[in-house]
Amino acid sequence: MTVQTSSDAGLGGLQRGLSATFHAGSQVWVPVEAPGRSSAKDKRRVVHWRRGVVQAVHKQADGEPLVDVVTEEGQEVAGLPAGDCCLQNERDDTVDDLVKSDFLHEPGILHTLRVRYSLDSIYTYSGNILIAANPHKRLRQLYGPRMMAQYRGVPLGELSPHVYAIAEQAYAAMMMDEQRQAILISGESGAGKTESAKMVMQYLAHRAMPAHLPQHLTGGGGLPRTSSNGQATAASATNGVESAPIEEQVLESNPLLEAFGNAKTSRNDNSSRFGKFVEIDFDASGRVSGASIATYLLERSRVVSIKAPERSYHIFYQLCAGASDEQRQELGLAGGAASFRYLNRSDVYTLTDVDDAEEFRHTLEAMRIVGLQQRHVDAVLRTVAGVLHLGNVDFAMNSRDEAQVAGADSVAALEAAARLLGVSDVGLEAALTTRAIDARGERIVKRLDAVAAAESRDALAKTLYARLFDWLVAAINKKIGSLGSGSRSGNGSGNARRIGILDIYGFESFEINSFEQLCINLANERLQQQFNAHVFKGEQEEYAREGIAWSYIDFVDNQDCLDLLEGGSAPNSLGVFPLIDEACRLPRATFQDLAHTLRTRLAGLPRFGAPRRAQHAFAVDHYAGEVVYSTEHLMDKNKDFVVAEHAHLLGSSSVTIIRELFAADAAAAAAGGAAADSLTSSAASELPSPKKDVKAGRKSAFMLSSVGARFRRQLAGLMSTLSQCQPHYIRCVKPNPESRPGSLVPEYVLEQLRAGGVLEAVRIACAGFPTRKPFMHFAQRYALLLPEAPSNGKMSSSRPGSAASERSNGTGTASALPLTPSGFIDWFAVTEGQSADLAKRILYASQLDGWQLGKTRVFLRAGQLAQLEGARGRRLTVAAVYIQAAWRGMAARQLLRCSRAAATAIQAAWRGHEGRRHTQRLREDRAATRLQAAYRVHRQRSAFLLQRRTRAATTIQSYVRMHQQRCRFQRDTELGKKQAARAAEEARRSAAAITIQAAVRRRLAQKQATRLRREAQKLRDLEAARDGLAARVEELRQELATALQRAERAEGEAANLKAQVASLTSELQAAQLQARTAQAAAVEAAAATAASATAADAARVAAATELEAAHRRTAEALQSEIEVLRQQYAAADAARQQREDEVRELQLQVKSTRQQIEAHVSNIKKKGDENVELWKQVTAVEAEFQQELAKRDAALAAMEAAAAEAATGAELERQQLQQQLASQEAAAHAQLAAAQHEAQEARSQAAAAMAAAQQVQETALREAKEKNAHLAARVVALDSRTQRLEADLRSAATREQQLQEQLQAAQRAAAALQRSPSKIGALPITPRTLSGQLDAAGIPAKPSAATQAPPSPATSLSLDRCSAVEALSSAAVQRRLQVVQVPLSATGPSLRIPLSSWLLCESLIGWAKVWGQPEIDMAADMLQRAIVEAADAGGLHAQAYWLTCSLAAGGLLKARTFGLPYGSKLFRLGNSLVNFTAVHEALGDSVADMLPVNVAVLLSEDAKRTARRRGPGEISPSREGSPWRALLGGVGNVLEVLRAEGVPAPTVRGVAWACLRYIDGELLNALLLRRDCCSVSAAKALMAGLAELHDWVDYEDREWVCRPEEAEAALERITQAARYLVQGKEDCVRKAQRGVDIAADLMRTCPALSLPQVYKLTEHQHDDWIVGASSGRESMALLETLRRLMAASTNGELPGEELDLLADPREAFVLQPRALTEGARCFVQASPQIALTVGGATPARAGGTPATPATPASAGGASPLRAGALLAGPRLPDGSLPAAAAVPASPMTAPAVLSQGALFDKIRQACLATGLPSELDRPEFEFLQAE
Repeated sequence: MTVQTSSDAGLGGLQRGLSATFHAGSQVWVPVEAPGRSSAKDKRRVVHWRRGVVQAVHKQADGEPLVDVVTEEGQEVAGLPAGDCCLQNERDDTVDDLVKSDFLHEPGILHTLRVRYSLDSIYTYSGNILIAANPHKRLRQLYGPRMMAQYRGVPLGELSPHVYAIAEQAYAAMMMDEQRQAILISGESGAGKTESAKMVMQYLAHRAMPAHLPQHLTGGGGLPRTSSNGQATAASATNGVESAPIEEQVLESNPLLEAFGNAKTSRNDNSSRFGKFVEIDFDASGRVSGASIATYLLERSRVVSIKAPERSYHIFYQLCAGASDEQRQELGLAGGAASFRYLNRSDVYTLTDVDDAEEFRHTLEAMRIVGLQQRHVDAVLRTVAGVLHLGNVDFAMNSRDEAQVAGADSVAALEAAARLLGVSDVGLEAALTTRAIDARGERIVKRLDAVAAAESRDALAKTLYARLFDWLVAAINKKIGSLGSGSRSGNGSGNARRIGILDIYGFESFEINSFEQLCINLANERLQQQFNAHVFKGEQEEYAREGIAWSYIDFVDNQDCLDLLEGGSAPNSLGVFPLIDEACRLPRATFQDLAHTLRTRLAGLPRFGAPRRAQHAFAVDHYAGEVVYSTEHLMDKNKDFVVAEHAHLLGSSSVTIIRELFAADAAAAAAGGAAADSLTSSAASELPSPKKDVKAGRKSAFMLSSVGARFRRQLAGLMSTLSQCQPHYIRCVKPNPESRPGSLVPEYVLEQLRAGGVLEAVRIACAGFPTRKPFMHFAQRYALLLPEAPSNGKMSSSRPGSAASERSNGTGTASALPLTPSGFIDWFAVTEGQSADLAKRILYASQLDGWQLGKTRVFLRAGQLAQLEGARGRRLTVAAVYIQAAWRGMAARQLLRCSRAAATAIQAAWRGHEGRRHTQRLREDRAATRLQAAYRVHRQRSAFLLQRRTRAATTIQSYVRMHQQRCRFQRDTELGKKQAARAAEEARRSAAAITIQAAVRRRLAQKQATRLRREAQKLRDLEAARDGLAARVEELRQELATALQRAERAEGEAANLKAQVASLTSELQAAQLQARTAQAAAVEAAAATAASATAADAARVAAATELEAAHRRTAEALQSEIEVLRQQYAAADAARQQREDEVRELQLQVKSTRQQIEAHVSNIKKKGDENVELWKQVTAVEAEFQQELAKRDAALAAMEAAAAEAATGAELERQQLQQQLASQEAAAHAQLAAAQHEAQEARSQAAAAMAAAQQVQETALREAKEKNAHLAARVVALDSRTQRLEADLRSAATREQQLQEQLQAAQRAAAALQRSPSKIGALPITPRTLSGQLDAAGIPAKPSAATQAPPSPATSLSLDRCSAVEALSSAAVQRRLQVVQVPLSATGPSLRIPLSSWLLCESLIGWAKVWGQPEIDMAADMLQRAIVEAADAGGLHAQAYWLTCSLAAGGLLKARTFGLPYGSKLFRLGNSLVNFTAVHEALGDSVADMLPVNVAVLLSEDAKRTARRRGPGEISPSREGSPWRALLGGVGNVLEVLRAEGVPAPTVRGVAWACLRYIDGELLNALLLRRDCCSVSAAKALMAGLAELHDWVDYEDREWVCRPEEAEAALERITQAARYLVQGKEDCVRKAQRGVDIAADLMRTCPALSLPQVYKLTEHQHDDWIVGASSGRESMALLETLRRLMAASTNGELPGEELDLLADPREAFVLQPRALTEGARCFVQASPQIALTVGGATPARAGGTPATPATPASAGGASPLRAGALLAGPRLPDGSLPAAAAVPASPMTAPAVLSQGALFDKIRQACLATGLPSELDRPEFEFLQAE
């Protein structure tokens, strides 16, 4: 990159003036040229602006300052001229008005736009001009009905920039000044012009609607079907098409024209290829009364020529994608868009996120809404399809070099096109391939070649499509221009209440520019001239308001460029367009001839250029830059010729629309006339169109008209219209060429700003006084430039000897400035005059020239702000140096003192440490010596003691060793050996015995196991038998179930008989008019029923017989099974006997074995004599064998016991099986008996059913006779009622005619009043209608007489009952009855019951006893409608009165009907009366009108000053001078009205809470929409005001105002927002810069606010008090963090809903059910805990107000618990407690408790005592007098 050093960068010499003075450290913008970006056709070089810091300042020899700068990337730039640099933006990065910025230069403007765009603030003001940057994404939070409501009636500049604000400004100016307005929207393709125009029209449609309409009517739910005068529009009598409202038709014309006039280009997917000017008419009340649309320069060449990646017009693709199967077959669209030549030249057929089929349905719906008939729609679609088929016709050369249709496909396309266009294919081919020339009375037909034929085909397609487009515009104009209440004049001058919306193309410059760009840039030159004049006029008005001399200010005029394009006013002046028209008239002129003519004849004009490289081009220096135009195809595009053959052919088409499109051309061709342009050719018999006389001229086959000439005429008409209007400008900007969201390319935007005239407007502002600062802000920032310190409050006057000094000193010395206690200037106490005088002294002290002082601001010339900033920077630098020097000296001295003290401390500490260490070492040596001596003594003594203990142990050890040796010797002798041998022999014998025993035991165990297996097998066999029995029992049960099913089938047959009886009964009821036939049919049916019943009885008997036989068979089977089981049990007994025999045999074997062992023992005894010495051992062995034998005996005994136990178990099991078998037999017998009993019952039930059927038949016959007689009587009654209704209808029609005449007379009188010069007559009248109330309340609107269906007899009221309801409505609703005092005791307080409530309640209860439920519902509906009308018509007092009445009526109705048999519906009706939404909404609207929430007053400079001066200890609810006093007074007035009208205290508290919540919502919306309200001083003033609200709540009576904690909850959102602006935002900024998570902090500081709201507050917050406070760039980290949090909370998509941003204040008036229920309870509930006694007093207030003397004090004996019960107990409707609650009962008198029934009796007696209205003296109200 190279650094730009030329002085022409940016806004010419503006940078040089603004950047004349810099100092070291100044932050500047450095221009850096982008390499390779210079354009040969544009002398400007493309530069980037980089941030930099001035390092040094020096001057050249000629005195020009040079600066050395270091950019933010670290690049060093030396010797840069100061005039090329600009000061960086400071503290106004997010300023919403560029004119208010102190940095009016290119980098400053671009930086502001870029910062705002990154914050999704796409709108920015430049004075009265709105700059709208296309976000290329949906920002739903910026639009919608709620946002429209915020801008409604708000002046421009009070809220954030928005397209709604421009529309509101135009609407307000139109209604106030009665002057035509124009909103001019311009920008390049893709900048968002069409969307901006849509939003303007949507806002105007919303603004024209009454403000009170519900949101669903003005929002997305569509517009109400009403015309401008509020009456419902009926279907058209001529076409049967339903007529939509004018607002909706105007809005729906946008998608229709977009379909036919928009296309995809390389820059925009929905680019408008035509200009549009929509004018909307309004009546005196501000309602839309009509509209008109004018179009300019449709790009016809796009029909036949496109290139990738563009598309043709949307309608072609919509028709191909969305046509139905029938339409595809009829129109020949089977191949889709790719099959047509005009569309397949580009491979783009679809758009991203756009469904062409769905858009086609929207287009058809738009056609229906604007009033096109179906035949017109079909003709339009046929024409569009015909154009497509024309493109598929190819031509080839034949042998004679003449064009002919080539190929079968072309022939088919030609035939399809001819069929769709309503002409013959032969005639169409001839019109495309031949030309007829009339020369000297002779007609010559010439054959065209293939190229000429193709050009003729394309010319026909373009002309046909263009005229179709003009026809659609004319159709829309006819529809929307004729539905209004007034007619539109020809030129539109008859109505001054008109707003025009101009959506026109912006300045265009491409690589190749042709005729379209030339016309577009001509229009922009015209608009720029008008724009410059308007901006200059605005500057003049600003200077005149401030009293500034402005006569020397001038601006650049582009009249010379217009003269170059159109030719000057001189007769012989030349221009581009006249020369092009002249060349078009020449028969053989070429584009080379045109280029030569332009280059030679316009060479001397200053704005004309001739490029050297492009020999066939010329250049024009426009205001936005030089543009090179190519002359190739320029003449062809300028010729709007209509071939005579084409006109003659299509003029005879069978399609009406096509024939009408070319009727004028066909007539002109037949007469040989001159040209008839495309606008005049749209004349039709059914649609209005301009008409012109066909003038005779020379005969020619070509009828030529210049497109440029016609466009210039249209442009002249447009400029003439705009000259009569007050303009408003919207400049749309495309942020980047790739249409990426969130990206703004500065250079790309800069070119658009220059082309849109925004930079020119800034240049005009800079030509005079570009810097305009209020006195106070100027004095605050630059007071330090005065030679003396400003903190002493005594300022010197102007320079000595100057005239200004003499003028300033004429009145003496300046007054002393107010000071704070710390000695600084108290800026909040400085007056306007003092700040102006101080600003003058600052300017004189700065030695500036050329500045001026206005009435409220300082006006500085270009460059003077930079000089002031430079002087201020130098002053701050010097001060900083002094401060730094003083700080460094103080720090050095402090460091020296600290160093000395530290050295002394270190030395003392070291010496002490050494002394302590030496002493410790001496102590350790002494202790070591003592420890050594003690250790030696201990060791010697231990050795001595050990020797003494071991002497006895030695003796013991010697004796032990001797004993061991003696024992060892004895073991080694011969006796020991013999004993060992005997032991071994005994061991062998024992082992042999053990082996024998093991074998015996094994044998016995095997035998026992075999026996046990046999027994187990037997048991398994028994179990199998048992299972078989169980299965058999289950089979028997199944058979029983089958029998039961058969019985059920019998019952079903009985039920069928009953159903037959019921059907016969219904047939008898249906035959009401034919009684005899019905009786005969009933007799026959009864006979048939009796026969069928007899057959059914026989079937049941047979079924019972079969069931008994089955039971018998089952019993026999069970007996046989029992015999089998008995045989099995006998076999089991035999087996048991066999097991007993085996046990006996085993016992015998054991006995024999024992005998053998005894014999063996005797033999052993005999052998014992051989060895006497071993006798004892043998004896021992014998004893062991005896023990073993005993064990064996025990084992045998155990085996015998086990066998006996097994036998006993088998016996027990056999007994159990027998018992089970017996129980199963008993159960089978019981089931059999039960089945027999059920069958008997079934037979008895069948007999009873037969008897009942016969009885029903007799009853039916009797009822049929009675109903027949009743119906005959009812028919007679209905005939008489019909006659009465017809008479009433005739009288109602007569009454309606009279009312219509009265209404017309009133309208004429109102029109006469509006024509008077009264100021009130110019204001829009928007009365609140009943229909809106009823719709919002959920009550359906009353149908009209034309659409109301005849009421059914079941849901209609009789005439007597209807008149009774009307009488009740007239007596209790339309009249305001008194409030009845119901005494609760002889001398105590009384309840206040509205008489209307009691009458409504008692009437509904009385009617419910005799009327049907539908009649009660209709009566209640009529009464509710009457109540709504009465409440709506009477204002706040009437609404408060009916709030009281609805609560009282609902409470009485619920209490009276609770528990009654007919009271459920009335109980719900009572709930609906308590929660009467319509009355509550009307009350909310009136309350909102009485609360002046005007932030311009609440947060004004006086409010900020008052908030700062107010002491913290004041608690007065109405402080003198507080701007919040009016708001508090409004709330107090509302509460007083509610109390006066008898609204109960709980409901009044609910309304008070709703008022505070409404204030909270309004203030929060103001912060979210207005940046000036988010300053620190405004937030502090807001917090002071909120403190006043809390003080007011604390001061007011707690019985009628919500508690402080409830008030805090109501104001929580605005309180948290104010705290966040003052302190919370700065804390979050610091944490966000360090990367700390702020989510927890946000949840703690502002939990009631949403993330989008916190984001908007952060974006708007700024510090307007601290000089040099942080700018918006420090907030970027916090804003990015908030964006991430919002994206994370919505799964990656930023929230856009409008509901997430703005609050709905009206939602506060949806009263809480608890407040309403408690209020209703006050009318019907006397506390059961309160006894009625004599005496009365006023209770003590909950808030601490002293009690009246009659109130018992706690010192007098009353307990604190009683005081709490008094506060929580029920109250009277006026909020006071009954006397019994305040005064304790006398101990001598027993209290009498008043029951609810007694209370109702007292209410009834009191109401009757007052007397009933005369309207209720009717028989229907006799129950009111009855007991």
